[in-house]
Amino acid sequence: MSINRKAILLMALAMSALATNDAIMRWVGSGMPVGEMIVFRGVFLIGFLFVGARFAFHQKISWHQMCHRWCISRGLAELGATYLFLTSLYLVPIATATTLVFTSPILLTAMSRFIFHEQVGPWRWTAVFAGFVGVMLVTGSGSDDWDPALLMPLGAAVLVALRDASTRLVAPDVSSASVTMSTAVIVGLGGIASYAWGWNIASSTDVGWLALAGFIIAVSFFSYVIAIRIGEMSLIAPIQYIIILWAAGYGWMIWDEIPSLRALCGGGIIIGSGLLILYRERVAGYRKRTATGAL
Repeated sequence: MSINRKAILLMALAMSALATNDAIMRWVGSGMPVGEMIVFRGVFLIGFLFVGARFAFHQKISWHQMCHRWCISRGLAELGATYLFLTSLYLVPIATATTLVFTSPILLTAMSRFIFHEQVGPWRWTAVFAGFVGVMLVTGSGSDDWDPALLMPLGAAVLVALRDASTRLVAPDVSSASVTMSTAVIVGLGGIASYAWGWNIASSTDVGWLALAGFIIAVSFFSYVIAIRIGEMSLIAPIQYIIILWAAGYGWMIWDEIPSLRALCGGGIIIGSGLLILYRERVAGYRKRTATGAL
């Protein structure tokens, strides 16, 4: 099996696992506050991440590296995104929430012009504009069907974009295991803060489901990291959108949710915009390597 084919399969596994985690969290969340779920899942997730980093990746987790300012910034952004996204799952269809969260690559492209002072050409600006048109279709902006709850996954998308921007600013000598563990700990501690608003008594069944969710999302994290490290980004990044298909499938099978034609069109535009951005980034990278003689 070629390296890129292996990377594509790993990315597909990562996104499939992430969608399954979201479905489990929505299922359990019908009787448990979001913060409480985050804590229970976080305990298992931290354990699985530690074992995986130690014995599978052979990476050392450093407390000093975990406290790197951009690791902390990344964790705080992930905490906010997690709360907003998980809460939105009980208010809007899971496929709609997932589609809107995956506008984050489009938002990151727009942000990169101002945060990293990167040159964003007309093709990518066109993709950004088209992506926002897709968002308007999915959310039904300007129509009687508009639901304010849709602002939650959109807010989560903004925070995910900020999380990814923070990731790019983490020092190169900080291990991936430390970055991931820092985020997991911050999200878990953020969940504990919700205790003041009241928790329920968790049943053994719910704890079992959350333990499974912790394992599944750990598999997603590790598969994603390996895929990014061994494969060509331009080839494997589009595979991330498979999560939207999984979300639509879970929504239909479990909650009898069928996306409207408008939502399907909007989702298609969002995916197409993301793919165009990835393609133009690949072209820009090729030109840069050609100009510097790096090919």
